[in-house]
Amino acid sequence: MNEQPFTRQQLFGLKKSTLEKRIVSYYRISGDSDATVQYLIALQVRNRLGDSEFHLVLKDLVHHLFTQRKVTKIMKKYFFHFKEYFVSKQWKYLTIRVFPVRQYAEKAINEVRSRFSGIRLFNNETQVE
Repeated sequence: MNEQPFTRQQLFGLKKSTLEKRIVSYYRISGDSDATVQYLIALQVRNRLGDSEFHLVLKDLVHHLFTQRKVTKIMKKYFFHFKEYFVSKQWKYLTIRVFPVRQYAEKAINEVRSRFSGIRLFNNETQVE
């Protein structure tokens, strides 16, 4: 079982500058974008609980994660919580990057094909009587 690098007390008690340094350091060492996104969500919770200095915390790291890293399920899950980190044009691009239409279209086409695979639509043998 992986030990978490941050406790709840640290995430909700340490100063902004200390947390920023530790989270960036953790990400650089581990490369774990999923855990980093979850820590950023915790900091957003802290902001919404009234600690306004955490508004748009680690903006450069968020930009890096969503524009440079491979998109994961965790990133998709929390994607919409980071909308205010991006300008409108960037957000549209990222939405397409994170939820590509092609994937959904391919799944739909494969589903239709699988349903019709057992059904003969046209009878190639014509019967002449």
